Amino acid sequence: MGSDMINARSSKSRDSVDQDQFLTILSREDALKRFEAALFPRAVPSEQRRLSDALGSALAEDIVAPTDVPPFDRSNVDGFAVRSADLPSASEATPVRVMLNDEVIACGTAPTRLVLSSTATSIATGGPVPRGADAIVMVEHTQPADLRAIKIRRAASPGQFVSYAGSDIARGEALLRAGTMIGSREIGMCAACGIAQVSVARRPRVAVISTGDELVQPGEPLPHAAIYDTNGAIVTAAVSENGGEAVILGAIADDEERLEAAMRKALETCDMLVLVNRRGVPTPIGALSY
Repeated sequence: MGSDMINARSSKSRDSVDQDQFLTILSREDALKRFEAALFPRAVPSEQRRLSDALGSALAEDIVAPTDVPPFDRSNVDGFAVRSADLPSASEATPVRVMLNDEVIACGTAPTRLVLSSTATSIATGGPVPRGADAIVMVEHTQPADLRAIKIRRAASPGQFVSYAGSDIARGEALLRAGTMIGSREIGMCAACGIAQVSVARRPRVAVISTGDELVQPGEPLPHAAIYDTNGAIVTAAVSENGGEAVILGAIADDEERLEAAMRKALETCDMLVLVNRRGVPTPIGALSY
């Protein structure tokens, strides 16, 4: 009789402990600490990707600009490439007459003629500034004088309407830092420097296993007393939302041997494993070794 009472008390005591653990509510900070303590992070390997395929990835290493952007001095406006020293007194009342060189510089056209004193060369927006010129006069501030000359009605200062080589990005400048998430802006910066491939962190493969005898995968027939695996679907989507590659392994019954076998197999090909119990509480397991 006494032995039965002791066993009953022991069983009741264990039930009480289990109940206390179930009712214990952690603060967000304590829960986060426990979550992070359960992780065993490994370095994620990197891989080379074409720039067009790198959107949404994280850079694995710093990128240094291999060239100047723009790669040459270029005009910011349509007008004429001039020597600013020729135009200190140019105004509406006293325009300065200059001779036109016999070339027109368009985008993609390399200048061949030197801009000498009292001459000007017609140039389009984005065109390379020819040697000898140090400023651009907008076409609106000029008027034809004859077929080979124009009158300029505004003075010009050195560098006026000129974007110098490297003014946007200088060669050797740290363009992007490791860990940067690649968006459209970052792709544009790399493309401007002629970078066709980047080293990015490989998306971590995360296996998701739900545990519970009563769980059934969505789309399958629902037996009596069973429920659909909602929590597994939620965790899988969260992995994808946060940049991971989710590997769905479905639900495993509450069988220790089957669960252990599934975990071992998952960690052979995945970087991380997340177990989701019937209450939807994810348990992360990373870099396990047996």
